[in-house]
Parts: sequence; C-alpha cells; structure tokens
Amino acid sequence: MDSLNIFQQLAISLLPLLLALTVPMIVQARVALALGDTTGKQYGRTSLNPLSHADPIGTLVVPGVMIALGNLAGSGGGLLIGWAKPLPISYRNFRDPRSAAIKLASSALASKFLLALGWAFVLKATYGATEGVPLGVSMMALQGIAISLSFFLLNLLPLPPFALGTMLLVTLPPRQAQMLERIQPYTFWIILALAVTGLFGIIFQPLFSLLYGPISVTVSL
Repeated sequence: MDSLNIFQQLAISLLPLLLALTVPMIVQARVALALGDTTGKQYGRTSLNPLSHADPIGTLVVPGVMIALGNLAGSGGGLLIGWAKPLPISYRNFRDPRSAAIKLASSALASKFLLALGWAFVLKATYGATEGVPLGVSMMALQGIAISLSFFLLNLLPLPPFALGTMLLVTLPPRQAQMLERIQPYTFWIILALAVTGLFGIIFQPLFSLLYGPISVTVSL
C-alpha cells in the first residue's frame, strides 16, 4: 500500500475506520440491553447504523489525519488513535454492576479482534487479486486488519475509559480504583502525548506485529 496516494489511502480506510470504532459500540449497547440497562437503546445506540455511533472528530478526523500523515511519511497504516460517541450506560440498572462492567469491556475487546479476523476472511477471498475492484477490496481488507488491531491494542491500555482500564476500575481495591478514576479526565492528553513522542508505537508495535503477522499469513493457507 506504499504506492497509494493520500486520497486512495483514505478511501480504503474509511469503511474499516467506521466499523472498527462503531461496531464495538453497537455490541456493548446490545450487551447492556441484555443485562438489563435500556439507556443505550433509549438513545438509539443499539442501532446497526454506524453513523448513529460515529463521532465526527474521533471517528473520522483524528484517525484520518494520522493516516494521511503516515502516508506522507511513508509509514503506511500503522497504529491509530480514535473514538466513537460515548455510550450512555446506567450501572444502577444492572443486578451486578461489577460483573456487567467486565462483560461490557470484554465485549468491546472481543468485537475489535473479531473484526480483524473478519477482514482476514475478506482478504482471503480476494487474495492474489491484481487489478480492479477485487484488488481494492483486498487492500481495504489489509487496512481493516491493521485498523481493527490498532484499536484493540488501544483498549489494552490500563486507563479508563478503555476496556482494560474499565476492568481495573471495578476489580482493584477501592483506594487504587479511586486513584485510577482520577486519571480518566487526562486520558486523552496521555494518549496524545504518547502518540506525539512516538512512545505509543514503541510500546505497542511489537504486539501489533505479533498479532498482525499470524492473521495475515493464515490468508495464504
């Protein structure tokens, strides 16, 4: 994909971006509904329409700019930062709020990883394409794997409101949980600092490569 210009790179990234950031929101809203909380449904967040969950800045602008800058720098898709609209949840509606929080966070992680696997099947179906629409779909699938894994890894950061951070909030002793909760207003700035300094890539690139390799290699089997 190094030969693609900025507009081509953005074109093949749009659908993977939209799905990677909104499908987990749909899954979490439906898991919350199954567990007894109707808040997400009341706000239309159980809808299968990705646009109901997309945040213009976090879903399109920020990751789009990162993809464009990566293209200019010749670094390809790489690791990305992005977000969807916050999902409204009322934990008072759950019988066991702690268990519900863990299930919701786990569903977010699982859906992101399954999206990467889904794109791998698309890649397998178009494997070897050299021109036309099949080639475009194949390149989109490669980008889909990379983007889905990027957001999967982002949610492994031990910071709320990311999935692992949410799990820690409900499992740590009260004092440590309160300390972690105080960090949440600064999570965005921490992520931004990690991205600007390149530490985000240093921390997660080895794990990204470890996951990306086997998923993409299985396509040729």
